This record gives sequence, structure tokens and C-alpha cells, in this order.
Amino acid sequence: FIYVGNVYPHKNIERLIKAILLLNKEQKEKIYLAIACSRGVFLKRFENIVQKSKAEVFVLFLGFVPDEELSTLYNNSVSFVYPSLMEGFGLPGFEAMAAGTLILASDIPVFREVYKGIPYYFDPFSIDSIKKSMEKVLSLNETERKKLITKGEMLAKTYSWSNMAKETLKIYDQVFKP
Repeated sequence: FIYVGNVYPHKNIERLIKAILLLNKEQKEKIYLAIACSRGVFLKRFENIVQKSKAEVFVLFLGFVPDEELSTLYNNSVSFVYPSLMEGFGLPGFEAMAAGTLILASDIPVFREVYKGIPYYFDPFSIDSIKKSMEKVLSLNETERKKLITKGEMLAKTYSWSNMAKETLKIYDQVFKP
């Protein structure tokens, strides 16, 4: 599994770490969580949480990952997990979908609005709910997996920086017409 983004408190990474620990208690083989984020005070805090909870065998801190390498990480992950308690939009989920990766996401209004029915949603306040969504993805057969990945790729194509810039310019033109 992979998480990409900041590790601010509202990103809910502590519960994700607890979910990966719980998941590993029930699995025969190790399941890993890779976290790609820039270094900082919050990352140092989470590294300490991981050490104290003895999760360092399952949680890998990758630090900053350049965009050209991020696609490979997404592609080689079982799923991108987005456990945020609140977001403005959720760009990393679209990056994951565009790279051909399944996503698991918090059941919060913004994710329901922008990701539609693509992800497996979970209660971000429930470690067990996060764990169960991870188990669900692990149990998918290849046909189900490919079907969900294709739906995600199609949704990701409906969003683009170019379209956003054109729509923004159109609004500016309407507002600032003499």
C-alpha cells in the first residue's frame, strides 16, 4: 500500500499506521505501507510513532519522491490509501488513478463528490474500517481489479490542468468584461 502527501494531523496517518499493524496481525505474509512525503516536523513525529508502536518493519518512509518516480510507485502498489479527515480536493487520489492504481479513501463528502464511486470508502475514524478496506483490495481477483483500475483511469482523464485553466479564464472573462 502507498500513501503520498503531507503527514499533517488531519491526514490521519496515525490511524493508517495502526490499521497496517492490525492487518499484519491477521496476514500470513507481511503487508507494507510506503509513505512518500517531504521531510519535516510532522514526519519526524510519525517516525517516532512508528518506532514506539513497533511498526517500522511494515512502514517505509520514502521521503520526497520526484514525479517521474511516483508513477512507478503507484503502479507497484496494491492500492493508494487516502485516510484524510478533511480535504479541499484530493489531487493525490487522481494521480494514483491516472497511474493505474486502485484507491481507498475516507468516506468524506469531498472524496464522494470528486472520486464518485471509484474507491473503496472507509470510515476514517475507524482503524478497523481502514483495515477492512485494505483486506477487500487484497482479496480482489485480477478481473475485478482491472475493471476498477480502468474506471479510475477514465475518471482521472476528466480532470486536467488545461481544462481548469480554460474554465478559470472563461470566468475571469465574464467577470471582467468592460
